[in-house]
Amino acid sequence: MIVFVQSLWSPAVFAEKKTFIIAGESSLPPFSFENEAGELTGINIDLMEEIAKYNGVDFKYIPMRMEDAEKALSNGTIDAIVGSTYNTEKDNQLDFTQSYFTMSQSIIIPSKRKQDIHTLTDLRDSHVVLDHNTPVISTFLNMRNTNLTTVSNQYSGILTLLNNRADVFIGNKWTADFYLKKFRQEKNYIILDEVIEPADYTIAVKKGNQSLLIMMDNTLTELKANRNINGIIDKWVMPQSNQKIARLEQFILWLIITLTAVALILLIIYIWNQRLKKSVHNQTLKLHLLNKDLEKQRQNIANAEAFKDQILNNINTGIITFDLDFMITSCNAKASDILNISKEMILNLMNHSRLMKNFEAFHQEQNENNRTGSFRILVLNEENEQKVISYSMHKMFNSKDIQTGYLLSMNDETEKKTLEKKLVTQEKLHALGQLVAGVAHEIRNPLTSIKTFIDLLPSKYDNPQFRQVLMEHLPTEVNRLNGIVTDLIEYARPRPPNITNCHAHELISLLAFHKVTMEKKQINFEQTIEEDLIFYIDLQQIQQVLLNLVLNSIHAVEETKEKTIKITIDKENEKTGRITISDTGKGMKQEELNHIFEPFFTNKEKGVGLGLTLSYRLIKENNGDIHVKSYPNSGTKFTILLPLYIE
Repeated sequence: MIVFVQSLWSPAVFAEKKTFIIAGESSLPPFSFENEAGELTGINIDLMEEIAKYNGVDFKYIPMRMEDAEKALSNGTIDAIVGSTYNTEKDNQLDFTQSYFTMSQSIIIPSKRKQDIHTLTDLRDSHVVLDHNTPVISTFLNMRNTNLTTVSNQYSGILTLLNNRADVFIGNKWTADFYLKKFRQEKNYIILDEVIEPADYTIAVKKGNQSLLIMMDNTLTELKANRNINGIIDKWVMPQSNQKIARLEQFILWLIITLTAVALILLIIYIWNQRLKKSVHNQTLKLHLLNKDLEKQRQNIANAEAFKDQILNNINTGIITFDLDFMITSCNAKASDILNISKEMILNLMNHSRLMKNFEAFHQEQNENNRTGSFRILVLNEENEQKVISYSMHKMFNSKDIQTGYLLSMNDETEKKTLEKKLVTQEKLHALGQLVAGVAHEIRNPLTSIKTFIDLLPSKYDNPQFRQVLMEHLPTEVNRLNGIVTDLIEYARPRPPNITNCHAHELISLLAFHKVTMEKKQINFEQTIEEDLIFYIDLQQIQQVLLNLVLNSIHAVEETKEKTIKITIDKENEKTGRITISDTGKGMKQEELNHIFEPFFTNKEKGVGLGLTLSYRLIKENNGDIHVKSYPNSGTKFTILLPLYIE
């Protein structure tokens, strides 16, 4: 009979290939799933292809959900379902082949819950998601205190777990492992080796379709006998097994390396211990010598401390040290002398309210800004005499560059300040004497001319030529006197500057009146002005400065062959503008440069000597600065720096 059935279903009987429609799940890797081309592939499909090849038939595969496939099989729309799990309820509706693979359900949990969940009983009070077709669903329906969610396939169950909408997933471990690797989550989740409701994977046919059932059953028997089924399954499952073996081999390798390393360490420890025993005696002998050295070092430290104390107590600077809480740790004799407090009281200065009040501003600044600096304070001694003490505070660090406290150094500058005041008074008197002498000298010349005209007036009045000379020179001398007095008043009582926005072109507008003079004297005048440059100055005062400098340049180039005056206005930086006035005149010696800004210093025959002095003051009042470079027979260059207008 067996021979008859085999011959009945042999390839010779099916001379014309018949095509059967086979349904399979599309989301159950590695058993059956859709590849990138949208075709079903996996263990189930490879198995069916072996059956088709063995029997000379063709199979057409269509992806379907299991419940839809079972209905389609009952209606005759399809011929078979591959990957169907056998149970007694389905046995009354469908016919099943022998099992070709047995798979139990597994528990998949997050790695962080590895210590909490080991078996099914640990799933109470957990949110569990599983395929509604899985055989284990009845077990969970009978389990108390379990929040259960069913999904249509294994893929949906894995996604529910990965999206943190469930605590546990119950499903096929091979399918779960496939999707965890696909989403690169294999390190974040683990699959427990708990055996739950083993199920047989079979091929289901329509009830009563014995011919197709026998064909597939016989072929499965042959494939099992020649172990072809194992080859098909290993093709899809072995990569994971190989990984486990590789990991195991790697673990064994590291274990061997670790044990070898431990053995080497123990051997080294033993050898070292033997050597250590030998060196103990030598070290004991050295210890005696070290004790002697220690005594010498202690004596050296004591000598160093005494040496340091002698230095600190004999320098002309007071020294007080603090810890990080500003508690005084030491002081020298000079500090006691400056503060007029005994050394014993200084060491308790935190209780000395009068002295700490003097240092209160510094102490507060230290706490707020955490920085050091130099300061000056006024202290009244017991005789109510004022003392000027300058002091500075510095951070102290140990050998590891860790701050250990502060060092306060102080000097009594009372006598120094008294001498400075006397010196300032003497300098003021000297400057006043120079000013008076300069004014007297400058006024004497025009007064002499006026006195001469007055003395000659009685005897020469009737002389028309004398009267003509008188009318020409007398106003000139009076104007000269008036100019001296005006410049002196301007120097002594300058008006406050009227600071406004001023474009660079406005500064040299007044110089146009002197271009005719420069052309007559064959002077080459060049000017370069950077566009959109706006100063923040008193326009009238700076114009007066520029006019004075240009007139000096005109006078300087009159007697030279090359007669050139250049004015350049540009930026020094983002906040400062620069005005440069240079000429090719006769220049000045270094001795003259040292005095050009002093009152009544001039190298002109008819000069007063207040022009550059006033210019210097006006530039300073406009928050600027002026520099001059000059060499004999090489010309002079004035550089004026003035603030720019910043919006």
